[in-house]
Amino acid sequence: MNKILTAALLLALALGAAAQQKPAPKKTAQPVKKETAQPAKKPAAAPTAARPAAAADKKATDPAAEIMEGLKAWDAKLETLKADFTQEVNFTEAGLKQSIQGSLRYVKPNLLRIEHTRPASQLVVTDKTDIWIYKPADNQAVRTSWDAWRRTQDQNFSGILDFGNYSSLAARNAVLVTPSADGGPVTVVFTPRSGAGYTLTLKLSPQDYFPVGAELSVDGTIISTRLTAVEKNSSVDKEIFKFSPPKGVEVLEFKNQ
Repeated sequence: MNKILTAALLLALALGAAAQQKPAPKKTAQPVKKETAQPAKKPAAAPTAARPAAAADKKATDPAAEIMEGLKAWDAKLETLKADFTQEVNFTEAGLKQSIQGSLRYVKPNLLRIEHTRPASQLVVTDKTDIWIYKPADNQAVRTSWDAWRRTQDQNFSGILDFGNYSSLAARNAVLVTPSADGGPVTVVFTPRSGAGYTLTLKLSPQDYFPVGAELSVDGTIISTRLTAVEKNSSVDKEIFKFSPPKGVEVLEFKNQ
């Protein structure tokens, strides 16, 4: 993670500077012990006086740390989420694009409902134990376990759906942060430490670091998502996370294997 690497480098520099400062009093103390004992104490105060400035410099030179802490802070406070979304799926190798519109509802920790309205109706409902995927046009509903579905999707990048777990996402990936320029969004790029071939880019609001957009690039496909009409921590009816297939719908069940 860029934040951790930056913090480690700053810590190493701080320790290196301290190591260089410590020998100085010893050298001045060698010629005359009594005369140099008192002056040695005065320079010793300089590092402690400089520490607040060093801390301020660290914040100023390491904006990535503040941004990542801001991202984790709202994530920890998030209880519910309502939002509409637009999504563009670009199959770069085939030269094909698909546009999707819909809405999502989330209740911490595990209730998630994603509804597509265009180009075709589709409903995804999960409690992170089971997941239902219902396509009215096919008159078919698929039910499987969340864990099995995650394995088929690759659990590393299925984390894009893990609201409330951005700390975990950051821990599993290297992170590169680009601060806001001229009031524009903050950019955070996640790449897997495991070596898997994907990149997840989040666009964050410069005010509260809430993601307003995301781009997932994997296997020649780029999925760009933009959130609108966002409501955080408002009332959400938990009944909408219960799904029963309409009468006559074919149900396909896949066990956790």
